[in-house]
Amino acid sequence: MHGNRIRGVCAGLIVGVLVVTAIAARPAVADETCNSPYMGNLIKGQEDYLYVWALGVKGMGDGSDKLVTMDVNPASSRYGKVIHKVSVKGQGEAHHMGFTDDRRFLWAGGLDNSRISIFDVGTDPARPKLVRTIGDMAARSGYVGPHTFYAMPGRMIVQGLSNAKDGRAHRGATLSDASR
Repeated sequence: MHGNRIRGVCAGLIVGVLVVTAIAARPAVADETCNSPYMGNLIKGQEDYLYVWALGVKGMGDGSDKLVTMDVNPASSRYGKVIHKVSVKGQGEAHHMGFTDDRRFLWAGGLDNSRISIFDVGTDPARPKLVRTIGDMAARSGYVGPHTFYAMPGRMIVQGLSNAKDGRAHRGATLSDASR
């Protein structure tokens, strides 16, 4: 009886190892479930640039949050290097960002100051430009702490971390994409 239980445990371990090995052997595939379905057809494999929404640190550079552009094309002589930076001239705890439905603009939020910075990444993808700042999210929507950006045709859905009145609700606000 005891030997059968040990053989059963050993067989179970062998099956478990084979399943884990089979899963681990599969190639990694990117999952775009976080993106709006309106962007799905715009993603075409290897990207040339990586945009990093970086948190500003007092005493480093200008101390401000910034959008940093890196070259990520393996065939490029600048591969892996920072090639451009755009400062937003202040700290707001850079957090999440999201492309518009046509990937021409990138919306990036500051949690602490509730500012939304809109960058033109379509005109010159290697050298994005800050084209607009929305500093009145609380007045316009009743919410603060822009967190998640979700592209819809002609607009962005922006999730706020809490409401401006008492800070308790976790809701979203729709803001028109006036950057076009």
